[in-house]
Amino acid sequence: MSKTNIKKSGAIPSQLMRQMISRGEIVKAKNDSIQPASIDLCVSDEGYRMKGTFLPKKGESVRDIIKNESLYRINLSNPLEKSGVYLIKLIESLALSPEIFAIASSKSSTGRVDLQTRLIVDDNSRFDDVPCGYEGELWLQVIPKSFLIKLNSEDKLNQLRFFNGDAKLSRDELLKLYISENLLVDDNLRPIDSDQKLTQNQGCNLTMCIDLEGSGNSNIIGYKNLLVDQVLDFSKRNYYDMNDFFEPIAKPRDGKLILEKGSFYIFSTKEMIRVPRNYSAEMIAYDIFTGEFRSHYAGFFDPGFGYGEKGEIKGRQAVLEVRSFDSNFIFRDGQPICQMNYENLVESPDFVYSEKIGSHYANQKGPKLSKHFK
Repeated sequence: MSKTNIKKSGAIPSQLMRQMISRGEIVKAKNDSIQPASIDLCVSDEGYRMKGTFLPKKGESVRDIIKNESLYRINLSNPLEKSGVYLIKLIESLALSPEIFAIASSKSSTGRVDLQTRLIVDDNSRFDDVPCGYEGELWLQVIPKSFLIKLNSEDKLNQLRFFNGDAKLSRDELLKLYISENLLVDDNLRPIDSDQKLTQNQGCNLTMCIDLEGSGNSNIIGYKNLLVDQVLDFSKRNYYDMNDFFEPIAKPRDGKLILEKGSFYIFSTKEMIRVPRNYSAEMIAYDIFTGEFRSHYAGFFDPGFGYGEKGEIKGRQAVLEVRSFDSNFIFRDGQPICQMNYENLVESPDFVYSEKIGSHYANQKGPKLSKHFK
């Protein structure tokens, strides 16, 4: 794929990823793994228990490190241990054109069971980053944080997005889009004033806040992980009883909640978000100076989320995967917790994120658990 074939810089949509597969730029990928602006990656049956986390140095391959830093080769028939560091080869590999680079992120179902995944490639000391023109294998560092996780070959834990240049919107572009498409609305679907939401931090982004009041008739505003040794088979769908893995959190009377250090929580945002079909969005940390907590593992939103084909959907809440690294952290209803970064696509994708394509989270409302639970 050369720049001469693309009219502008940005994220690569579905139809162009199919062309990349046919040209051999994305090797061993299946067309049914393609999403509107991302592609799901599949784990293979080759994996290793590592001594700890790592990144390759310049000129060093992942396999070089495996020779010295692995403990043993794993068998996927056995569950992964909590807090164990594993390195699993992905089925797909890449042979990118010189101008194409990629960024990886966890899938929603991965983040919502507190399974941390980070992409690692040869000759690159950055997680989730694939440099321009990369040719080689893809590896996934996998760390179960809360539960024993049983994986199977071809399970899809993370996703990759491709770019041919800077995709971020300028402040003027984001403001114009925000107003024309009502990117954030309240629970009554009323537009929220842009002055409250546009921030200039790590670029121009939209600020979103935690919901501790709940919406509709539900008194449940979130979930907290249970300290159990239950095995969660990642391939199971609509299978597990939520109460075996999570404790529901009721709406606090005073609008505040203490998050225990080291525990894992599922919450949702107060705002409803919309992602028009010519754009994608990425959730990023709000601000390290507001506290040491993680607000997400899976922070990518495909075109059409909360928007639909032609804007018929007026917004959906975003789900937050929260863990406090400080001492116990007090959250109050409406406290800023994350930011949304919008990206241009080089052209409109040929389909959007929706229930029609089997998306489990397309119509989520409130703190929805992963697809593994009944």
